Amino acid sequence: MQLLRLKWMLPLRYSRKFCTSAHHYSSVTKFQPVVGLEVHMQIDSKSKLFSSAPTTIGGPINGQVATFDAAIPGTLPVVNRRCVEAAIQTALALDCAQINNVSRFDRKHYFYSDMPAGFQITQQFHPIAREGRLRYYPMTSSGTSFIEKSCRILQVQLEQDSGKSIHDADNMLSLIDLNRAGIGLLEIVFAPDLSSGIEALNLVKELIAVVRSIGVCSGRMEEGAVRVDANVSVHEPGTPLGVRTEVKNLNSLRSVSRAIDYEINRQMSCLEKGMKVDNVTLTFDCETMSTVTMRDKEAVQDYRFFPEPNIPLLNLEHAGICVESLRSSLPPLPQVKRKRLMDAYGLEFWQAAVIVREAGFFELFTEAMNCLPIESSKLASHILVTDVLGCINEMSIDSQCDLSPKYFAELVDAVQLKRVSKIKYKEVLRLVIQTKLSPEQVIKDNNWSLITDKELLKAFCDEAIQLFPKEARKARMGKERAFNPLLKHVRLATQNRADMKQVSQIMREKLQQPEVGSREEVHISR
Repeated sequence: MQLLRLKWMLPLRYSRKFCTSAHHYSSVTKFQPVVGLEVHMQIDSKSKLFSSAPTTIGGPINGQVATFDAAIPGTLPVVNRRCVEAAIQTALALDCAQINNVSRFDRKHYFYSDMPAGFQITQQFHPIAREGRLRYYPMTSSGTSFIEKSCRILQVQLEQDSGKSIHDADNMLSLIDLNRAGIGLLEIVFAPDLSSGIEALNLVKELIAVVRSIGVCSGRMEEGAVRVDANVSVHEPGTPLGVRTEVKNLNSLRSVSRAIDYEINRQMSCLEKGMKVDNVTLTFDCETMSTVTMRDKEAVQDYRFFPEPNIPLLNLEHAGICVESLRSSLPPLPQVKRKRLMDAYGLEFWQAAVIVREAGFFELFTEAMNCLPIESSKLASHILVTDVLGCINEMSIDSQCDLSPKYFAELVDAVQLKRVSKIKYKEVLRLVIQTKLSPEQVIKDNNWSLITDKELLKAFCDEAIQLFPKEARKARMGKERAFNPLLKHVRLATQNRADMKQVSQIMREKLQQPEVGSREEVHISR
């Protein structure tokens, strides 16, 4: 295993959101957790897996449904070539050793309102690919480095998505939207190689980065494009695996981590008390941060799998799909992009990881750096992964915002050359994103240029010393905290436009000079 060292601790915002330790179990215990994931990812395609219905998000309810999606008798499936190619690209990106030239679709029978046919078409027994591996990078317990781990992939298979049930508790109704029904899904089945929620979180995060980089899936968990099922058990080392529970439909990275850790704790607590762990299917309640039983799995459900009679064997050669051609057309994968950012621009691993993970950031950064000196790379990466990402999250806009590389480079240049303060540039950034104006134009229109005139800054410092005589006296005595009100006054008086490094230097020089009689001294002399 390879350790990736950090020179500095991660920023608190990043560490809280993505790197919370997952190993805080209820007590030191003799039990070992075992976690396996099944990840379902919607394929980015113009039409559904077996019909010509569109897959666009946000359409009218039941407005994107073909007769096949609604299971109208007499309609037949037609396999979407784009979905097959996407599955092969994913298998190649996940280093699958076995990509099957011939695969088969099966019917998985179960009765639920959002599955109108009474069965799902999937690839349970003869999937499109097997035997893959994905490297991922959880943090060490010290929080100062990342460790490289890997998880085996048992199989990659194609299947159709279900519809969506909308439960109206007030009117005692369950409504069905079939717009999602029939959208192509990739199911990626991981081996039970994980042992904590944070490992699962980082594995899913890396998987999303991979499928985004090859254009197979948007990776937007908030839109339902990625859903995770987690199989969790605990056992004593050297003994057979314990009773497994399954937590279904985890739709955020935070839910993945918290649900798994909660379930590990719950099972350990049961065994420590001499209780039995039941084989159940669970859901995760985000309000109580706990798992809730959905149904009992002790009685094995018979899905009555059998080959799909309306779809012939999927033969890649007969379909004219060339695996090697798809392999050669793959774009650079996340690990390659991260290495390039670290080697070419000297970025820390966590910075490179964020830039690669967020859609459009890698292209934005590298194209902007073509217009900037290499010395600006640290500042550019800091602005991108903290301020630009913060603006996008706060403004609830797509991460692929209209911030052009040219404007981003102009903003970095303005901060680097002190044309705008390190506080004010955040407001400049916000207006650039909102108005599509250049940073130079925004700074000019709002009169936000950095004040560097030494005489003007001296006048502001004199004003601060006069308004805060007690703090000035304490500062002269060497009390560092007394400087803060003086500097704050200058910052506010200049509306965050002052060069605060220069202000601090001027203020210290003035406070080293002999003190002019204060108002208090004048009053006493009188």
